Amino acid sequence: MKRILLLGLIGFALTGYCDDKVTKEYLVGKWDCSTKQYESKYDSKLKKYNDYSLRSSEQYKHTYKIVDGFLMAQINNGEAAKTDIDKVYKQPTIEGKRGNCEYTINRSLIKNSSNKFTWELEMFYACSYMDREITKTKSKNERVCTRIE
Repeated sequence: MKRILLLGLIGFALTGYCDDKVTKEYLVGKWDCSTKQYESKYDSKLKKYNDYSLRSSEQYKHTYKIVDGFLMAQINNGEAAKTDIDKVYKQPTIEGKRGNCEYTINRSLIKNSSNKFTWELEMFYACSYMDREITKTKSKNERVCTRIE
């Protein structure tokens, strides 16, 4: 009996009592958020991306509510929109093609603490044109939010 209890406790500890996932319930409330957008170009001679440079920065209020089982997000008292955060965990990487461009999008949602989370989105683009070499760029959006209420 003691062995079963001990194995159960070990399994519980290993599978993660960890509370590090951002859930709909966690997001409910008001948040103070700052978003930074970065961009980088590909140096074809060095065959690497340059360091990110800050393109823009913005501060705003974000409110989340659960309505009829759906998570609704509202920015600065604008119109609310349905949000599905489970997609970030189920499909953190998206690849596709639009026109002459191929893209890869990497997403992550991190619970920093009980009152703070980080949402990151990194996008890689490779576009080809008939008479020119492939143009590569990457951009990154980082949103850090701290709970107000």
